[in-house]
Amino acid sequence: MGIVAHLAKYKLQDIEHALAAIPAFKNYKLNSVTGSILIEYDPVIIQPQLVDRLFSGSDQQAEQACYAIAESLNLNGVNS
Repeated sequence: MGIVAHLAKYKLQDIEHALAAIPAFKNYKLNSVTGSILIEYDPVIIQPQLVDRLFSGSDQQAEQACYAIAESLNLNGVNS
């Protein structure tokens, strides 16, 4: 199913609040018409391959990427 399909279950405002709460995400753009999301992020804080896995079609890969991103944010002092 992947994370984009999961996000479709939530209100647009809730998704925006969640994305805004992640300091490593510099900018984002949601397109409710196409069901897509564009995220500009800091590759020094979050490894690009983790973002790729986050939006893969695999729920397991997306879940693992979420945990790895959270760990990366903590290790880099972003969530301190």
